[in-house]
Amino acid sequence: MDHARSDFLPDEVTAADLSGWADVLPARCLVVGANLFADIFLADANGAVHMLEVSAASITKIAASKEEFRQRCINDEDGWLLRPLVDQCRSAGMNPTASQCYAFTTLPLFGGEYKTDNIWMCSWSEWISYTASIYTQTKDLPDGTPVSISVVD
Repeated sequence: MDHARSDFLPDEVTAADLSGWADVLPARCLVVGANLFADIFLADANGAVHMLEVSAASITKIAASKEEFRQRCINDEDGWLLRPLVDQCRSAGMNPTASQCYAFTTLPLFGGEYKTDNIWMCSWSEWISYTASIYTQTKDLPDGTPVSISVVD
């Protein structure tokens, strides 16, 4: 999606591997874009748009059509594009390249805050894959279950 504010990742994100999210995605959906935090916007078979918030491991129907979605993104009153946080990140000198997105040190899924000191830049393809892996490993856990993440080289 081409937007003057650069609110979206490059169109190459439409080919992102979403197989790790398959059990929550609408049937026969197509990626229509992603915000700078790699939250994926998907159109279902009926044209409705859903938002897959990868860092929060949730999906929600947000618009009845792609046109409604595009119109609502103009002012972003729904906050789907996280513009104030993007502006804070940019002011802090975080300016991702075309292959990068903003990522969370502590995922919102685990209580991480939407603040610049909890954000770093990552390859968007790696971030989508990483968050899918976290989703797959935690999706069946009851809310409040303690989780420990070990990083292995």
